[in-house]
Amino acid sequence: MTSQIQHKILYRCFRFLKALFVLLVKILASAVGFLAAAADTSKKDIDDITDNYKGGILNYRTGKLDDGTDPIGWYED
Repeated sequence: MTSQIQHKILYRCFRFLKALFVLLVKILASAVGFLAAAADTSKKDIDDITDNYKGGILNYRTGKLDDGTDPIGWYED
């Protein structure tokens, strides 16, 4: 009789711990997904910063600053 009660208690504890573990994994996965979606990994921002730092002539074809030697570039006279 006592072993059956102990077995039921252990079974319910195991189910509770399993549900808690699944919940924590889902919360962690959604947090990682949220942070990954919020990350901005565009190279355009890096190019703009380095081009503005270096200076140069605006190439209207690419929309970036360069040294003015692009053979098919479109530059201001």
